[in-house]
Amino acid sequence: MSGRPTHRLKADGSLVWPEGYAPADIEALPATYYAAGDLAAIEAALLAKVDRQREKLRATVMTQGTGQSYAYAQKAGEVYDYRNVVGSLLAGMTVPQRTARFPFAMAEATATGETLAAVITRFETGMAASRAKIAKVEAAAVAGKRAIRAAGSTAAKQAAFAAINWN
Repeated sequence: MSGRPTHRLKADGSLVWPEGYAPADIEALPATYYAAGDLAAIEAALLAKVDRQREKLRATVMTQGTGQSYAYAQKAGEVYDYRNVVGSLLAGMTVPQRTARFPFAMAEATATGETLAAVITRFETGMAASRAKIAKVEAAAVAGKRAIRAAGSTAAKQAAFAAINWN
């Protein structure tokens, strides 16, 4: 006996295995009876696999964790703010004012002995590299998921998944 019923009762349509029923009371399920469900399940599994691969590749660029995401967002905000502050305003800031405005960058500058400008440049360089890699991964995932959804058969869906170019 397989994992799925192979016949249905004619009177009420419930799915059954034929053992123990009179042949006149049952009918065989069509060969494609489970096909739509199988195709949907395969698609869902492949889409989930794409998402797992996307997260795995993102993790090679970004440290995981809610706290880390917060730190990245704060650093990005500081880079943006720093790059948009007029130079004379920045030069006129006291250390406490810079610390209040750029807490992550100033904390690193203090810890490493670098200037605020050097830390901001390092943040910006890292963000640009991460952004480029993550954008490429995201584009591959979106294209792959579209191809999987558009494929009309199990083999075509699997081929669409296999064809995703993550590089």
